[in-house]
Amino acid sequence: MNPGLLYVTRKFTFSAAHRYWRDEWSAEENARVFGPLTVTHGHNYVLDVTLRGSVDPLTGMVVDLGELKRVVGDAILARFDHADLSADPLFARRQIPTTENLVRAIWDLLVPTLGGERLHGLRLREDPTFHVEYFGP
Repeated sequence: MNPGLLYVTRKFTFSAAHRYWRDEWSAEENARVFGPLTVTHGHNYVLDVTLRGSVDPLTGMVVDLGELKRVVGDAILARFDHADLSADPLFARRQIPTTENLVRAIWDLLVPTLGGERLHGLRLREDPTFHVEYFGP
């Protein structure tokens, strides 16, 4: 049997609100660049967390899915579910909480616990028509 690497993915969901706005721009410039996204609106996000590793010969698993659920629940869902992302310290006055910036922030929150060698990639769906994938810096 080939003991190569496997990639396992677990899906998580959370709902959050945000708006696109730059304080240093006028209302007109914000409206020109971001259009209707300047108004607070929400999404039902779907987050896929993919880990890589070898199968543990004792458990037959790459990862304990219960532990992965706990880690993502503590680091991501508890923080972002039903939250206003624009008010979160990761984004407030620093960067716009786009899906692109959010998936990178999620990576940074997960990698200390999951490890950069195990965390392979993230896929964050904002809605059924748009998603962003991130594989780390």
